[in-house]
Amino acid sequence: MNCAFAYGDKSLEAAVSRVNEIQCVAIIGAGTMGQGIVIDLLRKSPYEILLLDVKQEALQAARDRFEGLWKRDVSAFRLREEDRERLSSRVTYTQEYDALSRADIIWEVATERSEIKASIFRLIEEAVDPVSIAAIFSNTSSHTTEELAALFASGAFREKFLTVHGYFPFESNRLIDVMKGKYASNETFKIGTVFADQILEKTVISLPVDHHGYITDPLFQAMGAIVSWDVDGPQDIVERGGLWDLFTANPFVVLDQTGHMPYTESSRHLGEALPATDRLRGLYNRDGAYYPEWIARLEISGDTGINSSKRRGFYAWSKSKPSAVYDPKSGDYVPMGEISRKDYWSYYEATEKDRLAGKIKSTASLVHVACASDAGGRAFRRYALPLCLYALDMIQDRIATPGQINIATRAGLRFKVGLIELIDALIGSLTIDGLIQLVRRAQDENADDPYMVDMLDVDGTTGPRINRPCLLLEMKRRNLSRLLGYGKYYRTPVAELCLDSGDYRGCYLDLKFGEPSTKGRVASIIFNSPLRGNVFNKAVIDQLGHAYSRVLKLHAKGACGAVLFTAAGTGLRMFGADAREFNRGWFERDKGYAPLSESEAAASSRNGVGLFRLIQQSPVASIGVFGEKWGGGAEFTYFLDLRYDIRSFGFTFDSLKRQSQWGLKCNYNQPELDYAILPGFGAAGELKRLGMGDSVIFELFDQGLTADRAFQVGLCNGVFDNELEALQRGFERARQMAKDAPYSRALFKKELARGANDAALATETGEIFNPKKNPFISVGLLALLDRGKRPPAMNYSCDQVELPGWRYPSENGMAEFSGEQELDGASANS
Repeated sequence: MNCAFAYGDKSLEAAVSRVNEIQCVAIIGAGTMGQGIVIDLLRKSPYEILLLDVKQEALQAARDRFEGLWKRDVSAFRLREEDRERLSSRVTYTQEYDALSRADIIWEVATERSEIKASIFRLIEEAVDPVSIAAIFSNTSSHTTEELAALFASGAFREKFLTVHGYFPFESNRLIDVMKGKYASNETFKIGTVFADQILEKTVISLPVDHHGYITDPLFQAMGAIVSWDVDGPQDIVERGGLWDLFTANPFVVLDQTGHMPYTESSRHLGEALPATDRLRGLYNRDGAYYPEWIARLEISGDTGINSSKRRGFYAWSKSKPSAVYDPKSGDYVPMGEISRKDYWSYYEATEKDRLAGKIKSTASLVHVACASDAGGRAFRRYALPLCLYALDMIQDRIATPGQINIATRAGLRFKVGLIELIDALIGSLTIDGLIQLVRRAQDENADDPYMVDMLDVDGTTGPRINRPCLLLEMKRRNLSRLLGYGKYYRTPVAELCLDSGDYRGCYLDLKFGEPSTKGRVASIIFNSPLRGNVFNKAVIDQLGHAYSRVLKLHAKGACGAVLFTAAGTGLRMFGADAREFNRGWFERDKGYAPLSESEAAASSRNGVGLFRLIQQSPVASIGVFGEKWGGGAEFTYFLDLRYDIRSFGFTFDSLKRQSQWGLKCNYNQPELDYAILPGFGAAGELKRLGMGDSVIFELFDQGLTADRAFQVGLCNGVFDNELEALQRGFERARQMAKDAPYSRALFKKELARGANDAALATETGEIFNPKKNPFISVGLLALLDRGKRPPAMNYSCDQVELPGWRYPSENGMAEFSGEQELDGASANS
C-alpha cells in the first residue's frame, strides 16, 4: 500500500503520520540488493528514488535492468507505456553524496565490511540534516545495530539509525528484519517497522534486542557453513548440501544466486564478533580461518556465482540452472551426480512417504530422516540438529520468540516446515527425552569432531553453552511439550508459547491482528500475504479461526464490538482458495491433476463455511474493506455485515476485440465455473440471502461486477478511489457499529436470519425492555430520555448475559493434543 494506516493504535499514529510524509528514499549501493529494493519501492510507493553508487558502471547496470524490466511489463500488459515512463522518471542516479540532503529515508546496502560502512556514514553525516531525516537504515547480514550505530560520530544520527534487512530476491521475498539496537529512539523503531510493514508490504520481524544477523541470516549462514567444512569432493556439495532440499533449497545454489561476498564477509565478521555464548561460533573461526580454504580459492578466482564473469561459483550455470559442480580437489567443474540412493535412502523414502500421503515436505518425512541409520540420517543429525538447538538458544536467551523463528524460516528461508514446527514434531514423535537421546546419539556419531560435540551439547557441560543447559531440559521440568499452538482445522501454527507465562498467544504468518482500543473497541484482522494475493489456504483458515476466537473473547469481556477485515498490499486485493491445494501433493505437469478425495474437498468447504458462518452469526459487527476479490476471497465478504470497495484499474481482455485494454476492473469475480468447480465457500446461497436476483448472480459469475455495479445492485455499501480513505471510513463505520448494545445486535441478527415472524417479534420486543434479560437498556435508553445530560458509559461486558440466539464457543481456536499426534493436517476432515 502506498500509504500507512494506524488501525486505531494511538501508539503508532506519529510514526504513521511521518511515513505518510515521505517523498524521497535514497538507496546507497546499486548491486543486487539495492536494485531489488528500488524495484520494490517503485512498484509499491509513489516516492522519488535516489540510487547512489561510487561506480558509474554499477549505476548503468541498474538502469539497464530497470528499463528492461519495465519494457517486459509493458509487453506483458502489466504496465502502460506512460506507466513505464513515469517509473523511469522517478529514479535519479548519482555518485554524489550531496544529493542525499533531500531524502527522507537513507538505506545503505553497499557492503558488509564495517570499515567501508564507516566511510559511507561519515559522508552521510556531512550531507544530511539529522533533524529532517526520518530514519537511516543499513542492510547487514552479521552485524548488530549497536556495532554499526557506533560508527556515526553524532548521537543525533545514532538515534535515527536502524538495521533493516531483506532477503533475496528482495522484490519477491516477503520477509524483512528491523532491529533497534542500543541507540535508536522508540519513534525511529516504529517508523522503520511501519515502513517495512505497510509500504514495503513485508512480513516484519521486529527485534528490539540486538543480535548478530537478526534471526534468519544466522540460520541460513549456518546451513552453508556447517556443511562447508565437510566438503572434500563435488558430490559432497550435492549430497550433504542436499539435506536442505528437504526443507527448502541447497544453500550452495542460493549463494551462487546472491553472490558469495555477503557470505564470506559475514563469516569473517561472525568469526571475530560472535559472543562466547553463541553455540555456532565454531563454524566461523577454525584455526584462524573464517571459512574453508576451498571457498577462499573460489573467492580469489572471482568465481562467486551466477553474476560473476564466468557465471560460476559452487556450480557452473547454464542460463538459470546449474550445469556442473565445483570439485574442490582439482578446481574443475564436473558433471553433477544424483544423490546416492544406496547411501541416502532415507531422503528418497521421505519423498515417497509424502507423495503417498499427498503432502509436500512434511514434518513426518523430516522426522523419518532424523531417525534413519543411513548417511541421510547422519547428515540430518550432524547438520540440522545443531540449528534446532541454536533456535532453542535464541528462545531461551529471549532474543526471539518461537513464532518469530518459525515465521523467519518459513517466510525468509522458504522452509516448507518451519524450524520450530520441526522441533515440535520431533518432541511429539520421540518425546523430549527421546529428542535429547537423538542429540546425544549425534554427539556419539561425531565424537571425533570437537566443534560438533560442542554444538550438540544439551547439558551445558561443554562448549559455548557451558553452564547453560538446553531449553529442552527446562521444557521437560515445566511439562511443556510444544513451542507452538496449532489450529483446530488443519493443525498449522497459530500461536506461540510465552516462555515466561507458559501461555500461548496468537502469532500468525498470513494475518495481522490489531487489538481494539479501550475507547474505539474495533479489532482489525488483516490478511497479510500480498505477494500471493492473500489467498485462502489451510493455514489461513486456521489462523483466521484462532484470530476470531480472540475477537469473541474480547467481545465477551466488553472490549470489542466490531471487526475491520482488510488485506495488506497495493489495492487491498483478496484472492480465493489456494489452487495449489486443489492438487494432491506437488503438481507435476507431466503427470497432470492428482485429484483430492471427496472427503478432503468436502472438508475444505465445511471448514471454511463453518468459520465464515460463525463470523456472520456472532453479535460482533463486521465490515470488509477490499479491492479486487476473486473466488473464495469474494465469498468471504458475503458473510460480513458491510462491504466497502476500492475501485480497481488495470488491463482486462476484450474477448470480442481480442485485445487487452486498460480500464476499470471487476471487484467481484467468481470464475469457478470456468475451471469445472463450484464456489465451495457458499457464494450462491449467500448472494441469494443478500437479495441478489438470479440475473445479477449470473452476471457476477460470467463477467464479474465492478465496485460501482456492486454498489448499484446493493452488494457493496461504499465505493472509494483511495485506499487510505476507504480504510479511514471503514474503521470509523466499524467504530460506530461497535456502539450497538450487544443484546440488541444479537437479537437483530437472529431476526434477520429467521425472517418475518410477527408473533416472535412481539415476544422479543417485550423481552428487550426487560432489564433482567437485557441489562444494556438501562443505559441505552438514557440517550433518548435524558437529552440534557450525557449518558454514562455503557458496560459492554457479556460475561453474565445470555445473548439471544448466540453462545460463545468453548474452544480457543487451537487443536487439542493427546499423546503422539502428527501435526501435518491431522484434522483435515474436521
